[in-house]
Amino acid sequence: MFQPDDLIADAIPAALVRRVAEPFETLGLATLEDLYELIASLGGNWYRQFPGVLREDALALVEWLRDNAGEIGEVTERFYPSGLAPAKTECEAAGSLAPARRETPTLEELSLPSSLSGEFGTNRGKDNSLQAQNDKQAIEAWLLARAQNPNTNAQYRKEAERFLLWCTMEMGVALSSISATEAAQYPKWLEELGRTDEALWARHWRLPQKTWIGKKNEPRLSPAWRPFNGPLSASSRKGAMTILRLLFSFLVKTGYLRFSPFDQISAKVRLLPGEGAPKAFADRSLTPEQWKEITSFLAGMKDSQTKARLEVILSLGKGLGMRASEMMNASAGWICVRRIGDEDMRVIEIVGKGDKIRRLPISDEAVSRINAYFALRSLPPVENCPPETPLIANLGKGPGSPSGGISRSGLYRALINFFREAARHVEEKSAADAAKLRASSTHWLRHTFATTALKQMDINVVQNAMGHASIGTTSRYLTPEEAQIARAMKKMESL
Repeated sequence: MFQPDDLIADAIPAALVRRVAEPFETLGLATLEDLYELIASLGGNWYRQFPGVLREDALALVEWLRDNAGEIGEVTERFYPSGLAPAKTECEAAGSLAPARRETPTLEELSLPSSLSGEFGTNRGKDNSLQAQNDKQAIEAWLLARAQNPNTNAQYRKEAERFLLWCTMEMGVALSSISATEAAQYPKWLEELGRTDEALWARHWRLPQKTWIGKKNEPRLSPAWRPFNGPLSASSRKGAMTILRLLFSFLVKTGYLRFSPFDQISAKVRLLPGEGAPKAFADRSLTPEQWKEITSFLAGMKDSQTKARLEVILSLGKGLGMRASEMMNASAGWICVRRIGDEDMRVIEIVGKGDKIRRLPISDEAVSRINAYFALRSLPPVENCPPETPLIANLGKGPGSPSGGISRSGLYRALINFFREAARHVEEKSAADAAKLRASSTHWLRHTFATTALKQMDINVVQNAMGHASIGTTSRYLTPEEAQIARAMKKMESL
């Protein structure tokens, strides 16, 4: 199954790549998530925004997403170009005249009696700032407030819908009446769903598994639709529980509920047999020695705008921990002088996820590299440029053009090509280092910044420097390198 960050060019069939690569690159569409969100936002005629993408190409892409990218989001009728949505089955066609009673309703269709709707939920709070009268209205308010991104909305809605149906259909209680003891059964139910013999399942649970599991990509309006299409992986179960904790936290903070039944339940997701198999080590940061090889190769390159641009990209990524999207959007106006403590300091004000700004000091060396690159683009020093001037431009674009910023795919290709050339440079010295460089990509620069910074700074400082909302995200970079593990293990006695 493909993932949101996978590149379109690496995922979709080669014949399609050849037809859509240039139009997509022009408008900065690079990942499968970019494609999904664009279609979800604009609807079936999205392809008209891309001169050169034909209607039949748009259909082929939507069908590919439907069949291969279920982890990214649901492909509905809205995604298809006008008149090209799949024909309805006889059952669906009959339902359009006289809707069949559905065994498992969708969230939109769900109509519950007052005993199950949450109108009189035993966990209801007194001060309800949501003004929600029942659990369904509370969920809709949560989606409106916390899930404006189409993909996020789809994921949040899916998990809230599943849990609401489980509460009312399986447990026979309202979501706002669910106790901690009852809520603790949900992770176990998710573990067993789709993995358990029906006779054994019937001993533990009221409704048969067929009530919950249906064919993949079944239209939501079809009577055959079900909230699940098979057993959930460990990562999917963990994602489901994380989303539910976010939902209940919101409902408690807004006064709709008095407490969250998940607060006293372990957040750890148990690995089932076969799920805990060791995975290959995936150290996505470069060691100091590997970085020396990279800078040595860079220094030996012929002076050119390409080399100068690479120096800026590496400075922003490895030196400041910027994300690819931040490097794409970075402009001259981000670099300014601010009063920090008792000192006037030159900083870069990075606009990150959610338009949050983090202010980091930028070295004179990094600014000199940017100015040298600007000079090759026939631009004045960065402080004298129009604030919208992109720090990293597409090669061949007009000087100073705000539209000349590098695209995501352009940034990716520039680094991939550089790392491959650097790999050839170190091949004779170390085949392992060369292999690692060939595997490197844009995000490896940010990983390298994190692992380097954590050796010199407190984790809270690194968290803020990287723009992480949670210190837990930053702590993932604390995993010791294999060399450290090897050195430590050598000191252990065998008996």
